[in-house]
Amino acid sequence: MPSRTGRVLALSAMVPALLLSTGGVALAATNTLTLTALNRSGAKATISATVVNVDTSAQYTAKTGKAKKLPKGTYAVLSQIATGGTTTLAGTAVKVSGSTKLTVDARKGKRVSLALSPAATTGLFSQISVRICSLTGASYNIDAGGDQVYVVPTTSKKVGFAALGSWTDLSGTTDAYAVLNQTTGVPASPTRTFARSGLAHVTVASRRGPSGSNFSDVAVQPVAKGCGQDLFAELVSSEVPTTSKIHLSPTSWDIRSDEFATVTKTGESWDIGGYMTTRTVAAGKSYALRFYGAAWGPGSLLPSMSNGYLSYNLNDGFEDPDYPGRGSSVEGGDKATATLKFGGKTVKTKKDTGWMPEMTYLSYKVKKAGWYTLTNASTRYYPEIKYPAGMLSTASTATYRFNVKPKATVIAPVYALQMIPADLNYYNKAKPSSTTKVTLKLTRKSWSDIKAGKNPTVKSVTATMSTDGKTWKSVPVKKINGAWTAVVPNPAAGAVSLRARATTTTGAYTEVTIYRAYGIV
Repeated sequence: MPSRTGRVLALSAMVPALLLSTGGVALAATNTLTLTALNRSGAKATISATVVNVDTSAQYTAKTGKAKKLPKGTYAVLSQIATGGTTTLAGTAVKVSGSTKLTVDARKGKRVSLALSPAATTGLFSQISVRICSLTGASYNIDAGGDQVYVVPTTSKKVGFAALGSWTDLSGTTDAYAVLNQTTGVPASPTRTFARSGLAHVTVASRRGPSGSNFSDVAVQPVAKGCGQDLFAELVSSEVPTTSKIHLSPTSWDIRSDEFATVTKTGESWDIGGYMTTRTVAAGKSYALRFYGAAWGPGSLLPSMSNGYLSYNLNDGFEDPDYPGRGSSVEGGDKATATLKFGGKTVKTKKDTGWMPEMTYLSYKVKKAGWYTLTNASTRYYPEIKYPAGMLSTASTATYRFNVKPKATVIAPVYALQMIPADLNYYNKAKPSSTTKVTLKLTRKSWSDIKAGKNPTVKSVTATMSTDGKTWKSVPVKKINGAWTAVVPNPAAGAVSLRARATTTTGAYTEVTIYRAYGIV
């Protein structure tokens, strides 16, 4: 998910933010660990190892040749030894009591390898990421990559092993593969061949149009508990739309896509936003998902009342309707102005001028019961980059009219309204002078501890369209397969802006406008 403070998305790390120091622990002078490391040639190597107390998860650093004072206990010692172009990883469980000595011998390491059967298509390049970790309350790890990584076997349950292998040419037009081999302990034979027939198959459509850059990737990260969690494999990297077929070993994966744009002044490449969605996949099964669909607009977060205050998040103006509940737009770049009216008068205004350090909320202490109207107008904003010509979903507006009481704790009795145009091409464009069916998705869900309460009854749903964002024309709305659907007659060229309103039997309503919701070929 996009960050509001940094322009670069940070991948999840297994190392916790809190590292316990030795300063607050009483150390017995007689309890020490002296580490010796031998490389694959048998020569002594100078290294620093991560030492983790398996009971407290306290973490220390031990250097070879120096006695490290430690509390008495059992430790997982994580070591990395380089020899020429090879790297050996070792995880060793050791009891520290008195003067304890440990020798880590890289010559005992076994080479890590992963393979497919039948073998991957010729022309794909392969990559392996290897990790040894401590299986304690807090997990620490050491990583290495490449085809010359060795691991020292151990049967200890305090240490884990993982290897993530991938095969791809990054084009998105050739099948790509990612497999995870993960164990408790480090196996005596850290090799594994995966039958391609036993993999899951995921089709990932990565479109263009609303995104702030034409360049994006598709990557995967395991999320199953264990050493492999959050290892990273990039499978697609392209400036054009792709429909890629990726094949994954059965487990839970984060399938993600990030956008990259060039900074105008410096030429740097910045990660400006993207998606991450979790899928649990099974052998032989097929799945599909789509990134960068059309009609980014106001998301599924609704105004809420709590402790006498009405609150609304201004940073939810450009959510992909296929991925609701993110709490922020697909990209970090937007600015917004929210106004709250009561009795025809503006009682509160809140602005996000773009790239504020935190999420921006309108907050208002409700003193009188009655009808309130909240409007949030959002515009895409990323001054350091140049948006692609003809970008879609450039601005949006959400208006909510609802009745609340001062001491209520409730989600506003209205619906989130999102629009999903059907039958668009990979650039989110419809054929000239055609007809596009737009699903008007109404949801009402609490994304916090505030209960949504009983859903209000919908009285009517209406929609209009515009080719210039100024003049609006009514379009028919009907129920198709149980869903409210606007039937939009498309112009011969340009782009289509959409506006829809859902009104309840009490007179409350939500009205959403998306400018340049989709294009015309």
